[in-house]
Parts: sequence; structure tokens; C-alpha cells
Amino acid sequence: MSDEGQVTSLIDHCRTRHGRLDVLVNNAGIGNRVQARVHETDPAEWDRVMNVNVRGAFLVLKHALRLMLDGGGGSVINMASIGSHRGTPFSSPYITSKGAILMLTRTAALEYAKDGIRINAVCPGVIRTPLIERQSEELKAYLASQVPQGRIGEPEEVAALCVFLASDEAPHITGADYLIDGGRGAS
Repeated sequence: MSDEGQVTSLIDHCRTRHGRLDVLVNNAGIGNRVQARVHETDPAEWDRVMNVNVRGAFLVLKHALRLMLDGGGGSVINMASIGSHRGTPFSSPYITSKGAILMLTRTAALEYAKDGIRINAVCPGVIRTPLIERQSEELKAYLASQVPQGRIGEPEEVAALCVFLASDEAPHITGADYLIDGGRGAS
């Protein structure tokens, strides 16, 4: 996602095949490989996370917006994180990148509101993804215990929120961010 040539090829494919782009869920992202305090964070690790999470999201958004402008509007959902709102020790590359996605969302929403393009962010907490499924049962139980609802979220729950934000049922929602975290962000 951080290779602009590949991103433009993807958007060109959308233009050729469909003629337009109505909805973008900007959902590429990675975490840091090593948990470290800021002063111990390897700059190469910082750059790796920023290149995918921030540069990648920016490039996809940049080129998708051009196609949406040509089509007269659309809806963008940027995948941020509960980490956009809460610091997490030993995760500065990931947390910082997700905070950047939130600010990119808000800024772009203001810039494109009058063009009929709505831009919002979804901020999941712990969701049952392959990354979570690979963890030990003990860690999964601990993660679930940190959620006020007492469980890990399901991908379908995040997808339902994205479908709503992309739909005609959300015409006046732009520049917003939605926590979907079982109440964890409220604590």
C-alpha cells in the first residue's frame, strides 16, 4: 500500500472496470513487531509501520478521491483504532499511526464535504481477527476481560458499522469517528 504505482494501478483498474468508485474502506494496517519504549524503538520499525499505516492510507485516499470527484461523490471509511484515542505502552509506532489516520480523516472530511464525499473513521478495539486467533487462550481471555462487555468483538460487527456509514442512511455523517470496542474506550 505504500507503493504509489501499485495504488494508482488499483484505482485505474476500478476506473476501467466500473467507471467510478462509490465506497472506499481504507483498511490496510500493520502493528509493530517489537514492543518497546519510545527511546528503544528502532527507526526502521517506526518507518515500516508509518509507511503502511499512514503513507499507504494517504496514497489510497489521495487517488480514490480523484475517482470519487469524477463520479460526483462517495463515502470513505478509514480504519483507525481505539489506539487513535488511547495511548498504549510499548506501541508508539502503531498508536501514533492510528492517531494520524484520525487526523487525516477529519481534515479530508472538511476538504471534501462540499464535493459530496463523506469521510469517516471506524476505531475498533480488540476484534477476532487471524492475529488475535493466533494468540494463546490465556491472552485472549485477558483481552476479553479488558472489554466492559466481556468479550472480543467480531469482524461482522465492524463490517456492519462500515456498511451503515457507506449507505444512504448516513448522508449527514462526515468527519466522525466511531469506537466499536465493547465499551473499552469509555473507561
